[in-house]
Amino acid sequence: MKQKICFLCLLGCLLSAQAWAADAGLRFIKTRGEVLCGTDLSAGTFAKQDEAGYWRGIDADMCRVFSTAIFGRSDRFKLVDVKPNQVNSAIAHNKIDIMLGNAPGTASKDISGRTTQAEIVYYVRQMILAHKNETATSMEDFKGKKICVITDTDDYYNMQDFSDKYKLDLRPLFFKNPDAAKEAFLLKRCDLYTGNELYLKSIIDHMSDTSVQIEILPEVIAEKPVYAQVLKDNQKLRTSVKWIINALTLAEKRGINSKNVDIFIGLKDGSIKNLLGVNPDLWNKFELYPTWVRTAITELGNYGEIYEKNLGSLSEFNIARDKNNLIENGGLIASQSFY
Repeated sequence: MKQKICFLCLLGCLLSAQAWAADAGLRFIKTRGEVLCGTDLSAGTFAKQDEAGYWRGIDADMCRVFSTAIFGRSDRFKLVDVKPNQVNSAIAHNKIDIMLGNAPGTASKDISGRTTQAEIVYYVRQMILAHKNETATSMEDFKGKKICVITDTDDYYNMQDFSDKYKLDLRPLFFKNPDAAKEAFLLKRCDLYTGNELYLKSIIDHMSDTSVQIEILPEVIAEKPVYAQVLKDNQKLRTSVKWIINALTLAEKRGINSKNVDIFIGLKDGSIKNLLGVNPDLWNKFELYPTWVRTAITELGNYGEIYEKNLGSLSEFNIARDKNNLIENGGLIASQSFY
């Protein structure tokens, strides 16, 4: 009887410890002393180091934002190279805390995987890269062609829907990661390659062999949200990531930017006082630095400033905001007041 009671007590303690560890919040990140952000570093699209060793790119700046919120400074972060097919394992085994760009998200992955989508970071267009064909005037000219696509991603399902809709009979060649698909495409094992517009543009921009002529076709296969993803069991981290990103969009909505953030500190608006940490209680409940928004916006800017610098008019990609504009400006990016 005593053995049974001891066993049940031990089991209860074990389950409690597992539950406590699963929803770890920010505890492990703070103990480690840095936040680990996953991204595809091989592309040089989402994050890359310049000659001075400074990390540039949308994922680098977003990871700086998380670092600022958690540690009060923007340099407590590390970018980890994670391919689309490695996301679930990387998060489940604590190799990263947050996955950023180019992470696939499907209903099946939500149900069976260990990750969950915390918040939309931006929207991207899925397009098609093709070897130049001067005689081609429409997608009909690519009917029946082979198309490189990453295995088990929404890119494939979107491409299949597109092919079926227009009766193109595109024939997929599957690859586990973008690098393998890119190599196959450049070797002309497939005529087309579908994927994230940012990644496809980077292939063109970094082409060293001028004899290979490639271009992005004008057809948009799909408009896709890119999410920050975290461990499904860690609801505290998911909630924190959601409201950290919301802080950037709310700042833009309220006209707070890198040049005028200090002007807003004296406002009596409750949401703004919470946002900027004048009233520190709400950010303290998240276990984040109350004044992190001021620091992050001064250094990096609000959502619109970060977008334009890394993806928009001030970047090599020069992608118009379109869906990435605030709802108030005709886009899909929403924000909530902070109470």
